[in-house]
Amino acid sequence: MQLETYISDLLYRYECVTVPEFGAFLTQRMSATINNSTNTFYPPKKRVSFNEQIQKNDGLLAHYIADVEKIPFEVATEKIKKRVKFLKSLLTQGETITFNNIGEIVFNREGKIVFEPSYHLNYLTDSFGLTQLVSPTVTREIYKETAEAIEKEIPVAFTIEKRRSKNYLKYAAVALIALSLGGIVASNYYVNQIETYNQLAQEQASQQLETKIQQATFNLSPLPAITLNVTKQTGNYHIIAGAFRIEENCDKIIAKLRADGFNARKIGINKYGLHEVVYASYENRIDALNSLRTIKRTHNKDAWIKVDSNSENAVLPTTIKPADVPAQIEVLKPKIEQPLNSTISKESSKSPNVIKIIKDIKGLESGFYLIFDVFKDTQKRDNFLTEFKSNGGSDINFFFDSESGAFYIYNKKYETLGAATNAFKLEEVKTSHNNMFLVKVVN
Repeated sequence: MQLETYISDLLYRYECVTVPEFGAFLTQRMSATINNSTNTFYPPKKRVSFNEQIQKNDGLLAHYIADVEKIPFEVATEKIKKRVKFLKSLLTQGETITFNNIGEIVFNREGKIVFEPSYHLNYLTDSFGLTQLVSPTVTREIYKETAEAIEKEIPVAFTIEKRRSKNYLKYAAVALIALSLGGIVASNYYVNQIETYNQLAQEQASQQLETKIQQATFNLSPLPAITLNVTKQTGNYHIIAGAFRIEENCDKIIAKLRADGFNARKIGINKYGLHEVVYASYENRIDALNSLRTIKRTHNKDAWIKVDSNSENAVLPTTIKPADVPAQIEVLKPKIEQPLNSTISKESSKSPNVIKIIKDIKGLESGFYLIFDVFKDTQKRDNFLTEFKSNGGSDINFFFDSESGAFYIYNKKYETLGAATNAFKLEEVKTSHNNMFLVKVVN
């Protein structure tokens, strides 16, 4: 995979392109410059630099590769990892890595990355079509020196010429003065006549304008009133669709829910710093429960109700207890559904949810794993992975259990149950996913 081609494309539009686990290419705008020694004018451009401290994956490069090559986001991420691993191996061997039209990267004696930018390509789109310009040298000083040399060789002599005085010139001068005085008097008279005519024309035009204004009538009938019916959502019972750390993800979910016919909106930030999105809000608890049951059955089985603390019959400040719900209405927050043919281990009373023991998983080490969800359909599995990462979730993976025929989504392995339990509580605070549980793998 020619990684530098995709990086070069993105540098036209973005000021920072991060290669995960490797570094970031940065651009800085520079104004036009002049080389005084060569009389060359250079257009504005973007100067490219490299920072090996910025290595966090922002998803920009992987999303672009996935769009261009028509592959899933996870496959693009994996291809980037393999390429970065290969580039690092070349650097450790002392070789120089050349990124076409970007620059060269090499390790110095201290083991630090040294980047030498390339100036063959201008990434500033405002300077498209502009090239460097060489101005010819101005030679006017040479002409001056040549003229001075000619004057020194051939001196110019001025001779005073004596002329006879002619009397008729005196009479001509007197006649010219008389004609000038007559022309001035005639000109003043003509100018006065023009000013008088202009003043009369202006007064006549003003009278005609006043007559037209007096004859005009205006019918200023009142404009029809417009009635706007604005429905403001109120109520202390909110049906939660999800909570997100990145506010942009909230806007995407709200747009999707409104397209599905819901009055979705944001209700603020909870105590964990997450932006909450609701399907709707209700004044009555029974109405909220009936709507929740419909949403869980037709749209989202993980939806739940949040009750504001100022509600008259609120029991908890955040959620309704299952014991307060009538028997004929289902429980608000769904329980973790245990897969078939599983063995539950009561290893610890501090376990956040059920712990399933799975044996003989090829390629997986023994230990405790935090499971986010379980799928038997590969398409649903891939959709979950993509959505989870796009919402700011941590890195996750999956393994296949041949006994149940299901894919288990997990993040990483933990050596002890205590470490896995702490990770469970941390992920429960960071995300709104409610189907998490722990699995112990024994090989």
